[in-house]
Amino acid sequence: MINYIINLKNLSLLLFSCSYLLPLKNISNEQILNHLKEEKNWILIEQRKDKINVFEMDIPQMSLNALKVEKIVEIDPYKAIDVVMNIGNYPEVMENNTMTSYIIGEKNGEIYAYNKFPIPIPFVSARHYFFKIKKISDFELNWTLLENREINSSDTLYKILNENNDAVYVERGAGLWKIDNLSENLSKVSYSLYMDSGGSLSDYLNDFITSQSIIMLFNGILKKAGDKSYVN
Repeated sequence: MINYIINLKNLSLLLFSCSYLLPLKNISNEQILNHLKEEKNWILIEQRKDKINVFEMDIPQMSLNALKVEKIVEIDPYKAIDVVMNIGNYPEVMENNTMTSYIIGEKNGEIYAYNKFPIPIPFVSARHYFFKIKKISDFELNWTLLENREINSSDTLYKILNENNDAVYVERGAGLWKIDNLSENLSKVSYSLYMDSGGSLSDYLNDFITSQSIIMLFNGILKKAGDKSYVN
């Protein structure tokens, strides 16, 4: 789940880069998720000072790149997965009391939830979405956004959508969390993400929002889970 928390200092020159996006491509969120699982297609683009490695991937038929962040940490992997699954606690994890995040229900082992994120940019509406998240194993989970056709078939979801019609609905996106134990004390944590913010945002601004937000969420999760190497 991505969160649109943006540093305004870095956006002053981007406010005029908005252009209307092309219609959604003919690829489902499940297909996007399958691409995120392909280890061989990721390209390393940055090695940050905080020891986070950033990768990107081109997904066929999609105008934006997927991103992956990865770091070797001293962490309890069970606790880290629990933090990711504790969706109602995301505002605290992100240190953002303006966002809304809660669980709607559970079905067939999948948790259904809702997120809404105001974007602190003039003339840009908030974004919101429904998503379903599930554990694949003890140390792996994934999520996909719900498309409009899924929302329209549920009275509960449709009601929530209408109550928040001031926001732009985000329909294209998927994510994958994975933890690999390297030794008794060290684990490699990775988070892969594709998100199209929709609305009238340009691809450039979309990429900027995603790159900022994935780092903030990743660091927030690690910090909350007690990463001993975390530096504030």
